[in-house]
Amino acid sequence: MLKAVFDYESNRAKAYTVYNSEKNKKHSVIYKIDKNKWTCDCKWNTLKETYCSHILEVINMERKKKISILAKKLGIN
Repeated sequence: MLKAVFDYESNRAKAYTVYNSEKNKKHSVIYKIDKNKWTCDCKWNTLKETYCSHILEVINMERKKKISILAKKLGIN
């Protein structure tokens, strides 16, 4: 099971760590704001140059966060 955790944000990038509890591994995912580009340190992303499961987990986490914030603003809980 994958779990994404937000690490930090700068003017140029957002950084996350994605933990894989089944394989006891972690990967670094970076979103480069100025280039609108996602990168991950895993083999899949490096070799295939496509979104890996770690990047998709971070994107999913961010979408859920945005939906939660919007729901609170609208008074839907």
